[in-house]
Amino acid sequence: MKNLQVPKFKTYEEEAAFWDNLDTTPFMEDDGEWFQFETPNKRAIRVAILPDVAAELIQRARAQGVSVETLVNVLLIERIRESSPAAV
Repeated sequence: MKNLQVPKFKTYEEEAAFWDNLDTTPFMEDDGEWFQFETPNKRAIRVAILPDVAAELIQRARAQGVSVETLVNVLLIERIRESSPAAV
C-alpha cells in the first residue's frame, strides 16, 4: 500500500480536479476484506467479469438498447434453462 502525497493547491478548482481524478486503488489495503460484504439470499450479487468479456457485453447491450445488467441476466437465464428447464 502506498502513502498518498497530497500536493499544495493554488485554487479550489485545482484541488477539486485532483480529488475528482484520483484513483484510490493503490492506497487501499490489499487484505481482501475491504470489498467483502454480506448479501442475503434473493438479492443481487456482484460478479467480476474479464475486461474482454465486459467489452463484448457492453457492445451487445448497446446494440440491443438494454443495460449490461439486463443483458447478462437474460443470457444467464437462457443458459440455465438450456441446461435444466425446471431451474428458472
